[in-house]
Amino acid sequence: MTQGAASQAVQHLEDYLDVQLIDRSKRPFVLTSEGEKFYDGVASLLRQFDSLVDQVQVGDEVVSGEVNVGAIYSLGLSYLPAIQERFNSQFSSASCVVKMAHPHDVYRMVEQGAVDFGVLSYPEASRTLLVTHWREEPMVLVASPRHRLCNHSRLSISDLAEVALVAFAPKLPIRLAIDRHLRSLGVSMRVVVELDNVDSVKHAAIVNSGLAFLPKPTIENELAAGSLRLLNCPEVNMTRPLGVIQRRDVPLGRAARGMLELLLQDALQREAVPLANDNSNEGSSKASSPSSSPKAVDGGSTIFAANDKRKSQTAV
Repeated sequence: MTQGAASQAVQHLEDYLDVQLIDRSKRPFVLTSEGEKFYDGVASLLRQFDSLVDQVQVGDEVVSGEVNVGAIYSLGLSYLPAIQERFNSQFSSASCVVKMAHPHDVYRMVEQGAVDFGVLSYPEASRTLLVTHWREEPMVLVASPRHRLCNHSRLSISDLAEVALVAFAPKLPIRLAIDRHLRSLGVSMRVVVELDNVDSVKHAAIVNSGLAFLPKPTIENELAAGSLRLLNCPEVNMTRPLGVIQRRDVPLGRAARGMLELLLQDALQREAVPLANDNSNEGSSKASSPSSSPKAVDGGSTIFAANDKRKSQTAV
């Protein structure tokens, strides 16, 4: 379709709806609030149509189509690239697009059907959203090698009292979890800066602005390079729950189920790595036991295989 034909089609649509969908006063053009609402709604309809086509074409063995995954930045830049590469290799007739955004935008994209499912931390189920638990990330206390507390081989919780802290933004779930944990330990730290993403917190800690609580997988490179150091404070014991959210009323197509299965398999494989060095039978059985598989919560379903049909999923 030529640019002129596309512009004419949009104009006809705006006339039919009696609203302006595109703000043409800006360059490049941007959607108006009505345009964003219409776009998200149409995207949802198309996704439901693709799902319906997928259900009636059960005899076709080829997995095709585009999978759209919403993800918070820390996950979109860490776990997902390798999983996305495996997906593209395994399903050569399909494609996967990862759309990174802040947590509230990931929820919005899933609810409005702009993506097939979302991946984020501290996921919350609702009347419309199903949550599948994915993995638990250890949270660690880190500092610049220049920080005075790096000279201590072991810290007590009292050593952290009123120490400068590089914190996450106040309303983020990760900040609320850290605050709850510190309150439970009876310690108050001095917040010197509040930032809204893992990378910003990490870099502020590197330049010695203060201590930081961060998911360990996000700082492996910095630990290896020596730009950050782990602080040993046994009383600090936190994890960051990660999960997948999807709409309850829209079954995933085969391509989306394939991507989700790779996500779940990746969690199990990573959990099995330390167990592989453990000669105990208990460790081996835990890695292979169905009970250790990621589960959907809050009345949801468990997703195990890429070709599972929604009606046959096991309720938890």
